[in-house]
Amino acid sequence: MKALILAALLTASAGANADGLYAYTGAWSEHFSSDQFEETHNLAALEYRSYMAGYFRNSYGEDSVFAAKRWSWNYGNWQVGVAVGAVYGYRSCIKGWDDQSRRICPMVAPSLVYTEYAIQPSLLVMGKALVFTVRTDLDAVIGALQ
Repeated sequence: MKALILAALLTASAGANADGLYAYTGAWSEHFSSDQFEETHNLAALEYRSYMAGYFRNSYGEDSVFAAKRWSWNYGNWQVGVAVGAVYGYRSCIKGWDDQSRRICPMVAPSLVYTEYAIQPSLLVMGKALVFTVRTDLDAVIGALQ
């Protein structure tokens, strides 16, 4: 079902004036603490004109969704950025498991992306984890297909 939703979003976005259209897939993390966390996150997200939304399995193994605005600065083939928004799916916004209810928490995620190719390796800092993901420049892919 998640793949179907992502495909529908990609199709709808591709028909628009595709300016700054990216897909993020996968996500593997290394946590800064010694606690045991999930390290694979099944990320699927879209960014369009610096607004992004997506799904991932959080470090506690639960489904999470997020929406954010991303600011970025280019330095040659490198792009430094920060996404600021909200994430739903954690039981505590600070640390650990506070209670049984899931909540909306603030999200700040600095990033570093290598942008020379359409497939772009990306590093993000999310909470207490360094996260590797793959960003695909859909503008470049769609342009190459036309």
